[in-house]
Amino acid sequence: MKKSLLPILILAVLATVAWWLWKNNTGTTLSGPLTDFAVADTAAVDRIFIAEKTGGTADLRRVPGGWTVNGMPAKGFQVNLLLKTFKLVELRGPVPKSMEPSVLRVMAGTAKKVEIYQGGDKPAKIWWIGGSSHDHYGTYMVLEIPGKGRSDVPFEMGMAGFTGVLNTRFHTKIDDWRSSRVTWYPRLSEVSEVRLEVPADPAMGYRIRYRGGDSLSLFNDQGQPVAMDTARVQDAMLALRQGSFEGFERSLSRAQRDSVLASTPWYILTISSTAGEQRIPFWRKKPRPGEKDMDFKLATEDVNRMYALVDDTALVVVQRFWWDRVTRPVGDLMPHLVGHP
Repeated sequence: MKKSLLPILILAVLATVAWWLWKNNTGTTLSGPLTDFAVADTAAVDRIFIAEKTGGTADLRRVPGGWTVNGMPAKGFQVNLLLKTFKLVELRGPVPKSMEPSVLRVMAGTAKKVEIYQGGDKPAKIWWIGGSSHDHYGTYMVLEIPGKGRSDVPFEMGMAGFTGVLNTRFHTKIDDWRSSRVTWYPRLSEVSEVRLEVPADPAMGYRIRYRGGDSLSLFNDQGQPVAMDTARVQDAMLALRQGSFEGFERSLSRAQRDSVLASTPWYILTISSTAGEQRIPFWRKKPRPGEKDMDFKLATEDVNRMYALVDDTALVVVQRFWWDRVTRPVGDLMPHLVGHP
């Protein structure tokens, strides 16, 4: 009986220690509430730093043209969701006095810290975000304002026009924050040349040169001008405006990933623009175990997806439905000719 009580006693002691550290973390804990969670001017927010007790961090920073996460391009709509939350957050109600100690003890060990910057080296506000309320319509939060202190009173917070919890929006899963863009050329006038290399069959490669307006030219792998199917060449260019990937490849072992990267690419796409040169290699992808083709035979490759390397670091899965528009052989871009499948 005594042995069964020992783990419970240890947890109780750890919870008490965590609460004491929470209360005495900065020496500036207020003996009273802070309720001004909302950030009226979200356009001035230039950095959002999220830290979890597990050690994970996500450092979101505003840069010209968008946001980054830990130095890599971030998904704009995900960041905009946080900015909307900052602006529309509202007080649902105080935590009952009888529950305050337990809520604070739990938050001391599990709360996420969200630093909100509006210029400068110090955050304008810090949100400590705990778990959800019993009805799952509110989120327990504590506000800290640097230079003023941290509230010793938690509140149940919600958001105007939204029903649900807010804590899931604040996380440190970098894969979920990172942008899924492969190519981003909203102004195609910035692109001067697109080159496709096919290492296994160089004659299938091509070059498209663009000089603005209707000035498009197609060349074979030897650099010789060839007749082109204007609609298909234009479609290849349009596919580059906002090309994306489906997801990061995390199912391969390190050895399998290294094997893919060390192998000869299926295609190599090089885009020259005013921003510099972007090189994207593509590889064939094996099918899922047991996957069958249209003839109900075991498939030898994934006919819907392939691999690509983004930013020279991330192996991702892309959909061929989109990228086949760009990786067509030169014959498919020429009139009245049937290219290699």
